[in-house]
Amino acid sequence: MSEATAAVQEGTQTPDNAPEVSVRTTSTLLLYFARTYGEQRLVSLWSRESVPLSLDYLRTHANYISLRFLERLTVLLTKESGDARFLRNAGLFLASPDAMGFAYYLLRAFGSPRMCYLKTIELAPSYNRVGAFEVEQLEQKKLVLAYRSRIPESNRDICELRMGQFASIPTIWGLPPAEVKELECQVTGAKACRYHLTWTDPLTQWGHHLGLMLGTVGGLAASALGWGNPLFCVASLAVAGFSLGGWLDGRRELRSKDEALASQNHATMGSLHELQQRYDEVYRTKLALEDRVAERTRELSEANVKLEASLAKQQELDRLKSEFFDNVSHELRTPLTLILLTLESLERRHGDALPPVVRQHLATMDRSAQRLLRLINNLLDLAQLESGKARLRYQPLELNGFLASVLPPFQAMADRQSLWLRLEGGVVSSVQVDHERIDIVFQNLLSNALKFTQKGGVTVRLREDDTDVHVEVEDTGPGISPQDIPVIFDRFAQADNSGTRRFGGTGIGLALVKETLELHSGGISVTSVLGRGSTFHVRLPKGTAHIREDLRERRRADMPVRRDRRSSGSFPLLESGGPAGTVSLSAPARDHEGPVRDAPRLLVVEDDAEIRGFIARLLAQQYRVLEAVNGEEGLQRAQAERPDLIVSDVMMPVMSGLQMLTAMRGDSRTVDIPVILLTARQEVSAKVEGLGTGANDYLGKPFSPRELLARIETQLRLREAAVRAAENERLAAIGLLTSGFAHEVRNPLNGLMNALGPLKGAVEGGPTDVDLGRAMLSVVEECGQRIRHLAESLLSFTRTSETPLALSLTSSLDSTLSVLAWRVPSGVTVERAYQCTEPVMGDPGTLNQVWLNLLDNALRAVGERGRVSVATARQGDEAVVTISDDGVGIREEDMERLFQPFFSTRAAGEGTGLGLALSRRIIVRHGGQVFLTSSPGVGTKVEVRLPLRRSASLPMSNGDSGEQAPGLRGGELG
Repeated sequence: MSEATAAVQEGTQTPDNAPEVSVRTTSTLLLYFARTYGEQRLVSLWSRESVPLSLDYLRTHANYISLRFLERLTVLLTKESGDARFLRNAGLFLASPDAMGFAYYLLRAFGSPRMCYLKTIELAPSYNRVGAFEVEQLEQKKLVLAYRSRIPESNRDICELRMGQFASIPTIWGLPPAEVKELECQVTGAKACRYHLTWTDPLTQWGHHLGLMLGTVGGLAASALGWGNPLFCVASLAVAGFSLGGWLDGRRELRSKDEALASQNHATMGSLHELQQRYDEVYRTKLALEDRVAERTRELSEANVKLEASLAKQQELDRLKSEFFDNVSHELRTPLTLILLTLESLERRHGDALPPVVRQHLATMDRSAQRLLRLINNLLDLAQLESGKARLRYQPLELNGFLASVLPPFQAMADRQSLWLRLEGGVVSSVQVDHERIDIVFQNLLSNALKFTQKGGVTVRLREDDTDVHVEVEDTGPGISPQDIPVIFDRFAQADNSGTRRFGGTGIGLALVKETLELHSGGISVTSVLGRGSTFHVRLPKGTAHIREDLRERRRADMPVRRDRRSSGSFPLLESGGPAGTVSLSAPARDHEGPVRDAPRLLVVEDDAEIRGFIARLLAQQYRVLEAVNGEEGLQRAQAERPDLIVSDVMMPVMSGLQMLTAMRGDSRTVDIPVILLTARQEVSAKVEGLGTGANDYLGKPFSPRELLARIETQLRLREAAVRAAENERLAAIGLLTSGFAHEVRNPLNGLMNALGPLKGAVEGGPTDVDLGRAMLSVVEECGQRIRHLAESLLSFTRTSETPLALSLTSSLDSTLSVLAWRVPSGVTVERAYQCTEPVMGDPGTLNQVWLNLLDNALRAVGERGRVSVATARQGDEAVVTISDDGVGIREEDMERLFQPFFSTRAAGEGTGLGLALSRRIIVRHGGQVFLTSSPGVGTKVEVRLPLRRSASLPMSNGDSGEQAPGLRGGELG
């Protein structure tokens, strides 16, 4: 139920139909609401809000209501209307024929505003039995009155209604509403509500009546004296008197208006003078304020410079801290990976044959390594939370069953310490959480509880309420001192009240717990009594309202690296590099032949000799393996050996794995070699960076050997499939190119052969016809030029330049137009508008090829008659070349494919489809952009944008022919 309904139905000691205020007040309110918003809405409101008194009751003028009901009703109607001035407007509606009925016309004919105000005050006790009006000052057009109520009004709604009603009275005579000023109000603490009213009286029309009366009397007197026909005398003199009286009324009204206008003009001039004075004051204040603002701006600028310096310093510290965490993770995870892999290999190969003491030592080493891994993961998780990079995989989780599965390992620990470990509570509602992170929360809490409890035990209680699920972890340990409670959730804080540190720890466990729960919109708190124990209270919200989409992890979940998911096969042991059975950290890279001569070749790039040796010997069971000790050596070996796949670390000396990968993807010799990054950096941003640089897969340390082998096999199969697909695509492109080339060359070859016949006859001694010979030579030359032009176009598609030169667009375009002059039909007009005189840096030959292709397309589009426009302009730091035509245009379905190699909209044999693909490649290599717009039947416009200043040499990538050019919107005919 709404607040307005609650206000209407609020219980009071006074009944709603108490005889305090007449319903004549509410009838005006209801009538105005019905006329403004509709009767049906009023009825619906009454039904929806369950108003105690019916509409019929409130429309019967003999009924009364309580003041409190009236106040609640004003709140309800104002809220429903949504109009803040609803009550004032409803009060103005009082002086209307609908509200007053026949009384409206009687007052208009015989009353005046002053009389209405006095009569209203006189009759007030008949419709208001809780208050009384008192006239304090009354003049011709001014009234000051006070209203005192024996029941204090709770809000100003009725005041607004009352002022609207007072203001409405002059409108009965078509006058503006009265000006009502509230001087005091009982609601604000005054003894009475005091109002000041001013209004304009209507002009009295006594001239008409007086003239009519005098004319009638004069007519009677004239008829009595026998001056004429009685009827004529009375009628004529009455009309004359009426007209004369009307003229006097009109003159008096005009004079009154002139006075009013003069008064208004005088007031306006006074206001203007006052405004001028205020303007001068404001102007002086403005100048002073500008001085203060300038001074304040200077101070703020100085403060801003200091803040920016502080911010830059803080950002640098944050960057250094992030780099520290990355380096620490790499340096710690690398030996840890080797430890875990070695232990697993020993267990799988010699587990049953090892003596019990050795197996016990291996188990101890495994537990220690796992504990070290957990501590490293906690440290990195905390850094991830601090940097805002943490992401959550929301999934439903029933905490009772979850905790039941978490407790068994801790039960064994409790049994060894002779402690109890209990779970109390039943099944509760599921919560949407990240299972892995919540597992870390309760692992930390249970581990701490058992670590600090010497006798008694730990109890885990589970309950829920309407909004949250609550878990309490209670222990009977030594407790936490009051001064330590506020800081135990801070990072690196330790709460140890014994005076000496009896328990180890990094001080990040509870900080990680707190920030993880806050990330889930939950929380944790603690209560503790020294000597009796502590209780940690975890709260997790139910439902889905707390889920933050910006924190949701949308990527595929990584395969967990767990001992029970590692391969059951046999893995090689590390070879001894000395008497102690260790491998030298400076061991050189070496190659491994592999099981068979035709096995795929893999390159392992890793700076750590132990990790590199282990991976190489693992892979050598199935593949031929090459080794490299850093990214630079790996790049050199990849370029020279072209292996089938590369497994590389990320953080390496000389050249990192990402730098090596970037260089490989820019080299045609290594661009298609699959690369698997193997690194200790497992945060999402690192994976995104690696995959975005061009890696085919990303595997974090510690890793499962079986998983690594499976991913390598998958990438090799994908590469084989990609090679087959690329070969099929190349064969299809060659087929299209061969077909287009054959059709393109056929016509000039036919012309060449037809011209060679007459020339051969002339050379062998036939009749000499000089004109014919010259014509045939021209044909031979033209056909040869066409064939050479096609060949050069094909060669230019892969040919690049070395050094950019400064060239003039005007000269370049003019030379191209002169070359194509013989191709311009007589009915085609070529317009030139060169406005860019600054040179651009580029290769003249390749840019001329662009202009040649674009102009040739434009000439073909216009046919035998039309217009081709060539223009240059400068826009900022770019030169813009525009080539437009009014030809046939391009179909919408062809626009997206026009810049693809070998695509052409011409008929078979009329083009190779290389022109625009070559042009786009040249423009992109020059750092420019090409845009195209076209409408079928209207024409085509091609816009080429080139940078005016370019100092570096042109990029000569071999693989750029298939790139999507920046700003590419379409193409022209191929």
